Amino acid sequence: MKWLGVYRIHALIHWTKNKLTKRQFILFSSILVGLSAGFAAIVLKFFVHYVFVIATLGKDDNLKYLLLILPLNGILLTVWVVRKILKGRLDKGLAPIHDAIKNDASIIPKEQTYAQIITSSLTVGMGGSAGLEAPIVITGAALGSNYSTTYGLTVKDRTLLLACGVAAGIAAAFNAPIAGVLFALEVLLLDVAMSAFTPVIIAAATGALISKIILQDEILLSFKLQQPFDYYNVPFYILLGIFAGLVSVYHIRTFSKIEKLFSKKKKKIYVNVFAGGIALACLIFIFPSLFAEGYESIKILSLQKPEELLNNSFLHNYKNSEWFVLFFVGILIFIKAVATAITIGSGGNGGNFAPSLFVGAYLGFFFSRLLNLLNITSLPESNFTIVGMAGILSGIYHAPLTAIFLIAEITGGYTLMIPLMIVASISFAISKYFEPYSLDRKKYTATHAR
Repeated sequence: MKWLGVYRIHALIHWTKNKLTKRQFILFSSILVGLSAGFAAIVLKFFVHYVFVIATLGKDDNLKYLLLILPLNGILLTVWVVRKILKGRLDKGLAPIHDAIKNDASIIPKEQTYAQIITSSLTVGMGGSAGLEAPIVITGAALGSNYSTTYGLTVKDRTLLLACGVAAGIAAAFNAPIAGVLFALEVLLLDVAMSAFTPVIIAAATGALISKIILQDEILLSFKLQQPFDYYNVPFYILLGIFAGLVSVYHIRTFSKIEKLFSKKKKKIYVNVFAGGIALACLIFIFPSLFAEGYESIKILSLQKPEELLNNSFLHNYKNSEWFVLFFVGILIFIKAVATAITIGSGGNGGNFAPSLFVGAYLGFFFSRLLNLLNITSLPESNFTIVGMAGILSGIYHAPLTAIFLIAEITGGYTLMIPLMIVASISFAISKYFEPYSLDRKKYTATHAR
């Protein structure tokens, strides 16, 4: 009966293709791909939640001790699924998408339509310090690519619908359709005509709409808190942009070096798993906010309650010391890149999108709180926390427009557009100077240089 329903949908799409013009069918297809990618993002969010609930038996008691075993189990299960079920076929990061587009084929393996959801749910749901956005993007790209192949579309149209899937995935994850469109065009470096914008926009809007209807306010990251923009703080936003660019370079280089270290021992798979899992567990035991994506800790910082970051940590006795808490936040700016690299390099699946937002929020908060504690000035800490996310996202992905509009959309902070533009553009310029390629492009170029 199930297969009969699938066959009917398949036949209906074929019938629609024959009745519509090529242009009309592409627009129709962009809606279907947007719906599919939006549902995939929703499914991934629910899977991650239920993996965590099942793994912890729904209890928060003694959670800090569970942190010692969950990340290792998550990476171990991910590796088992990849080896036994997926037969070793799993793409990580955005490099495979760049590869598919560069080869003028835009073909993403069919198993990527579900493999990313399963593996990243296990990794992040059990505490792996990585993001879900890269798996969402790859899933969306795979849905667009395989849809195009199924219905006999050209390579050009397949690339376009691949971009539709990417845009819809990001849009659904954050309820940010503009950022989804910009991400697809800016990060994937697509050379498309103006006419291609319409399908991508439609797909992104569809993905965001289905996410909003089902998840409402339970998207990956959403908060409205911000204070009015004061142009007297522009010099400090410029400084934040400079620091964000330098921290982005640090993140790119640190992540690349640690991942390369694990890849040298890729034949010793389970050695990597246990070494990485144990190292990650130790880091999370000391710094609990490294657990999973870390979006809850970003909200804690935006609410200016940094002392709560020490909950479930053996350092919780120091939470009343402002300087110790600030030092704790500052250390995490540099530790997050290490934790993410260990998570992915040792066998887990995830991406750097969420870590970049994490690092940016921590940097913005640290910078503003430090100056306030020193009585140098009085800065709006929540604003700097928000704007810092755009700085690191722009620096790591070399995507200033995506960073600006994503943060504006998820925070409702369009009044912060000027500081967002200042910080994102300066960070991008500095990162681009020291690192000609973004993190994923660097991985792609390194792979093809061999």
